[in-house]
Parts: sequence; structure tokens; C-alpha cells
Amino acid sequence: MSVWLITYNHEKYIRQAIEGVLMQQTNFAVQLVIGEDCSTDGTRAVVQEYKALYPDRITLYLPERNMGMIPILRPTYALCTGKYVAMLDGDDYWTDPLKLQKQIDLMEADSDCRVSFHAVQIYDQSKQEYIAPADPWWSRVTTALHLHDLIYLGNPIFTLSAIFRRPAGELPTYYYESPFPDLAMYYWVLAEGGTANFLPEIMGIYRVHTSGCFSSLTWLQKRRQSLAFFEKMRGHLPMRYYEQIEAERQIVLRDLFIASCRRKDVVWSLRYMRLIDWASIYVPAPYNKPQRLLALGLKKWALAKARKSGMPPNN
Repeated sequence: MSVWLITYNHEKYIRQAIEGVLMQQTNFAVQLVIGEDCSTDGTRAVVQEYKALYPDRITLYLPERNMGMIPILRPTYALCTGKYVAMLDGDDYWTDPLKLQKQIDLMEADSDCRVSFHAVQIYDQSKQEYIAPADPWWSRVTTALHLHDLIYLGNPIFTLSAIFRRPAGELPTYYYESPFPDLAMYYWVLAEGGTANFLPEIMGIYRVHTSGCFSSLTWLQKRRQSLAFFEKMRGHLPMRYYEQIEAERQIVLRDLFIASCRRKDVVWSLRYMRLIDWASIYVPAPYNKPQRLLALGLKKWALAKARKSGMPPNN
């Protein structure tokens, strides 16, 4: 199997990430592919040091200039040769030496399992404290998620915990256009069937810090990226997922509309207002009175327009 590790400016953390891979005890070969994206700190020197120590186990991709988080994925994924691929960022690390063996045993025993993932502990770098998240509520119902479940839950899979069964062929073009490449990968792998199976054991650490690609984003930035993600994915998944993807997109649009109204941002409020399907939208409690009246008024207008045109309302 292959471990697909991307790193940039992780000099403080990269040793832990690499050591967590090297300590794995398995009955199969493990290839570690590291994409070091021309860091401005000493990250490159560290990965080169490990390459010199473990030349047969580590494959490096070292571009001459910074490519960016998404572009570097294509050449590094091409270097992964395993039947299975584990994902890891340079600021996270694994803590269980049997992590890979446990997940591969699960996937080998169940041919329907296309993705496996596990519980993680969160480390807040600024507070220097560990947080063990509670078992997700859905795990009391099932530990095998289909793509419909994944769309509903958002993204319950921490990247450092994921292993996927590598599909044949190249990654689809839309994967490199997605703001959430890890989530796009799960969608791609599960689109034609199969499950993502959850192991409740904590086997890794997810680090939250101000330089993190995702953890450093504001709520508004994350929601805008969610909108871009759903708009990209709805055109590339089988039609049986379209209605659900569109429903999630509408929820994000509603959230962004509320946020824009609260910020008194007229331009963005109008942009989101035009994209919302007001005829079918649910108007929830988070709206304050003026926002709620506006939303209800737009909903009434949209329903009247639908009736006038002879089209049945969606609600």
C-alpha cells in the first residue's frame, strides 16, 4: 500500500508524521510518498534526511518552486503504486503502530468497503491541549456509510484517518478543481457503490493551528468553499445523487444569505438571494424578524410565480 503525504512549512511537525508511518507494523509493504511543496522553512531538509535513511521506503517529489496545495496532488498521486492509499498531512500524525494493518484487514475482509477511517484525537496547538471527540452519533446506528450518508453528514472523515481502495485510472479532472480534495476523493470512490467503514479506535492526532490549511479558515470562508464544492460536484456525480447535493447546496446558500444580511453586505445578499430556490426553501429560526419576513415574502412570491406559470410548487 501507499501513504500519500503532502507537506508545506511543517518543519515543527513533519518528523512526527514520518515517524508515525515508519513505526507501522504490517504484513505488507508500505510505500511512503512525500510531496514537499518548496517550503520556506526547513521541511525539505528534514524529508531529504529521512529519504537518505530509508531510500527503499520513501519516494520524494520535490518541485523547484511552490505549486500549491491542489496542483501538487497530481504528480504525487501518480507516484503512489499501492492497491490501497492512506492520506496524511505533514502536520498530523499516527499513534497506533497497527493502524494500517487494522484498516487493511478490515478492507480485505469486506470487498464492499472502499474507504476505511477511524476516530482521532484533536490537539489544539495554541492551547497545547488534547481533545478526544465523542463518538459520532451516527456510529450508534451504523459504522458503514454509503455516499448518501456522507453527503448528509458533511465530512465525518478526518484526512489522516482515511485509507481508500485505489480505483483504476487517473483521478478525474474535477478532483483537482475541488476546494476539498479529500472529500472529493471519497465521493469519487463511493459514487458507484460501496461503503466507508468506521473504526471507533483513536489511532491518530489531528493538529489545529493557525497555519493549518482548513483549521485556519473562518466560518464564512468554509461555507463559501462548501458552496463551491457542491456546485462542482453536482455536475459530476450520478443523477441519483443530484437532488441530495442540490438540497445541501441550498442549505449553504441559505447560511450565506443570512450571514450577508447580518453583515449588511447588500451585494452578496442579493447574489445569494438570486441563487436560492425560494419556492421550496425551509425558513428556519436563525433568521431574525426582518430576514424572516424577507425570506417568507420571497417564498410567497416564488410560489405565486410557479402557480401562474402552471408549474407545481416544490414544497
